[in-house]
Amino acid sequence: MRHSLKSQNKVSSNRADFQKRFQPYILLLPLFVVVALLFGYPIYRIISGSFFKIAIINGEMDFVGLENFKKVFSAKFFLPTLSLTFRYAIVTVFLKLSLGFVMALFMNSDMYFSKFLKFMSLLPWAMQQVAVAVIWKWILDGNYGYLNFYLQKLGLMHENISFLSNPGMAFLAASFVDTWLGLPMVSMIFMAGLSNINSSLYESAKIDGAGVISRFIHITCPCIKRVFLVTLTLVSIWTFNSFNVIFVLTGGGPMRSTETLMLKIYEQAFSKFNLGAAYALSSVVVVILFIFTMLYYKLEVEED
Repeated sequence: MRHSLKSQNKVSSNRADFQKRFQPYILLLPLFVVVALLFGYPIYRIISGSFFKIAIINGEMDFVGLENFKKVFSAKFFLPTLSLTFRYAIVTVFLKLSLGFVMALFMNSDMYFSKFLKFMSLLPWAMQQVAVAVIWKWILDGNYGYLNFYLQKLGLMHENISFLSNPGMAFLAASFVDTWLGLPMVSMIFMAGLSNINSSLYESAKIDGAGVISRFIHITCPCIKRVFLVTLTLVSIWTFNSFNVIFVLTGGGPMRSTETLMLKIYEQAFSKFNLGAAYALSSVVVVILFIFTMLYYKLEVEED
């Protein structure tokens, strides 16, 4: 009888231990399956397609090994396009994070216009990217744009500025519009992180004589560090993949000054019908984004 009770207790203990260890994974299994289907299969098709020469008319596929990668890496456009993509991502991510954090500080404050700012910040996020790009293309038009019109009316300039026809200006314009679209999401993420900071920390520091800058450096920055890493990773991936805004606003021009990897992939696939090169370039993007993710994971592990 006593032996039977011990056996039952042991079985119950093993079952409880099994549930404690594996139940979370079992519950998350459906989500993993969905993610694998939505993301894993397309990534598999991209990488596998890069090893074939594909006829766009009949879909015939001939295995060519690494030939597509050799052609892409040796092409004159590859390094300039890759460099441009990184420069665009760095500038735009910096603007999104810095301006988004400043907006979050204002929205999280007790200032009288904070609620109005929260409402206004949602407007870009609620609009379609293509529609926003079309509106900004109209505003920034060098001949009939509203921006040139009002700048001249205010006496700030005497002749039109070619915002989208000048290579340098077009690059900055695309980055600005992309930033304008991404600010709501970034500011909301930062605001969520700021709102989770215990207000008693600020009150205690204030009593001890700490100033605004000191409280920001020693309380806000450490508490928001993890949120910042998450936001940096997400925004970097989103910006690196940016296509709609640049395609509608400049089409990659002028003089290829805004032609990022995503636009080059589109050109190779749908203008030159070189699907093998498009797959190879897409595989490069997948690898770069995977590196971004691994860097975040490493920083997160070190933080723990």
